[in-house]
Amino acid sequence: MKKIIFILLLCFIPSFCRASSINYDITNFLIDATIEENGDLTVQELIVLDGSFNGYVRELQYENNKLDSYEKGNINFSNSAIYNAEGISNITLKTRNVTNEIVTFDTFQKDFTPLIKVINEKMAKDGNYIYRKDENLLSYKMYQSAKNESIAFYISYTIDKAVVLHQDVAELYWTFIGNGFTDQINNLQIKLHVPKNENNEEFYFWVHGDITGESEKINNDTILATMKSLDKKSVIDIRVLFSKEILTNPERLRNSDEEAFNKIWKIEEERAESVNRQREFARQVVRATKIATIIYYIVLILLWIYIYWKFDKEYKSDFHSKYYREFTGSYNVEVIDYLMNKSITPNAMSASIMNLIYKKNIKIEEIKDSVKKKKYLFIYQNNDGVTETEQVLLDFLFEKVGKENKFTTNDLEKYASSTKTCSKFSKYYTEWKNCVIKDAEREKFYENNGIPVVLGILFLLVTILIFMLVMYYHVDFLPCYLLLPAGIIFLFYTILIRKRTKKGNEDYLRWKAFKNFLKDFGNFKVKDLPEIILWEKYLVYATIFGLASNVSKSMNVKMDEYQNLPNGSQILVGWDPIDFYIYHSICSSISHSVTKSINASAVASSRNTISGSGGGFSGGAGFGGGGGGGHGF
Repeated sequence: MKKIIFILLLCFIPSFCRASSINYDITNFLIDATIEENGDLTVQELIVLDGSFNGYVRELQYENNKLDSYEKGNINFSNSAIYNAEGISNITLKTRNVTNEIVTFDTFQKDFTPLIKVINEKMAKDGNYIYRKDENLLSYKMYQSAKNESIAFYISYTIDKAVVLHQDVAELYWTFIGNGFTDQINNLQIKLHVPKNENNEEFYFWVHGDITGESEKINNDTILATMKSLDKKSVIDIRVLFSKEILTNPERLRNSDEEAFNKIWKIEEERAESVNRQREFARQVVRATKIATIIYYIVLILLWIYIYWKFDKEYKSDFHSKYYREFTGSYNVEVIDYLMNKSITPNAMSASIMNLIYKKNIKIEEIKDSVKKKKYLFIYQNNDGVTETEQVLLDFLFEKVGKENKFTTNDLEKYASSTKTCSKFSKYYTEWKNCVIKDAEREKFYENNGIPVVLGILFLLVTILIFMLVMYYHVDFLPCYLLLPAGIIFLFYTILIRKRTKKGNEDYLRWKAFKNFLKDFGNFKVKDLPEIILWEKYLVYATIFGLASNVSKSMNVKMDEYQNLPNGSQILVGWDPIDFYIYHSICSSISHSVTKSINASAVASSRNTISGSGGGFSGGAGFGGGGGGGHGF
């Protein structure tokens, strides 16, 4: 079963890779539309994609199926199928590379390369397009690949019979941006031209959609609607009322047989009032959000200072020495690892084994063979004076790793790296680590206080709430967009607080000074060093600090200095120098074996797992005719 899943994943990898290569933004979307005197609507679109992609799909819709059916003389001017068009014709598709160009409405006049129609995707390549029709939806899949480039897709078409006649005015109510766009659109501009009015009578217009947009009348026959950014699935439509006398051949157009101007004006006035209330509310929310953001940062700084002084700053200590030569506390050497790092590293197991050798619970012998690298045999002696945690380690080493109360460094490495026993090694190693952690927790080195984390979580929830308002209302205030990173960083800070108790801090500083002493062991004069009988024990503690190799070398040097002293023979009474050199090699071998075993176990375990005038924007968009959408591919 695991093999089948793995094969299926391999099958999907190519598609994942292809998907990851599609990464683009719509940087410009320009629409230049003209109401013709015959009642048609001629549209030019310029869609600019920047990034990496294969092309773009534009879907055009001339009927909105969500609009209510209508009868002449009984029209719902806020939601009526009378605004649907008859069809779309005169399609032209072109492309142009605009990587280093500034895109404006003048770009429409530049040279573009026409796209050529093909009948299926197998034949399609750059410079082609595929046409598909689904009821009233026309889909154009345009192929023009790019890699970190900007490509403009030019589309022109005619909306047949888009204008509706009433008894008093002519009207266009059209959805230029439907809810089918699955990308955010940046720099949306819609320019709409009304037929020139020789009588210079006014025309009226309303733009519906995102209320953050702006619209204006440029001159007597042109309006412009703009949006800096439009979210995906958003809708923008425009309604225009103008003189019906301008139109030629009005008989071909749909007619409501109603006096529509006053009814439409009332509808749009109510929408405008509603949107104005929304705008005012949005302005108040934006102002409140900016003020809340400033207050947020002030509170964050004060709270951070409070938490640091109350829950993070270590207690003052009377101990200030750089060096310390005494052994602090009555706990075992492996517990120090938790005090210094609040975790258990491979050094802890190495030091614990060294300590058992020092206490004569384990005997060690060198294995003589032809290999230059020294190997050692570990022999179980007794369990005199061992702790429960040390007993767990002894049982693991001599009953699981070894046989007949013996094991070698090679046995330890093989046990951890073998696919048959690596999971067991991880299990026993974790069991031993948990015992060490329990021993350390009994010493109460660290304070157990969850208040900072609770405050961090609550503050992050407030951060998310403010940030949601910022994104929803597009608040134009840079500090607002730094709220979420600030809240997350603060939460991580509270989680990572590791304040030691007074006892823990005192022990920590002494062990830190003890570590400094071991690190600079070679710099001390022989007369300033402790008695030699303690050196083996010092080497055990050097292992927990990762200094065993350097300290043992320094000890060898100092041993030679002792031997050269006039009274050196008296100082070294009862001490066999050869044993110490072996002890140095043993220490290095154990540390190397334990570290390699733990790493090998992790690799082996992971290997097993893998197999497995009117005007202005208002709300209520989407009730005009047409629609459609688009997306890159």
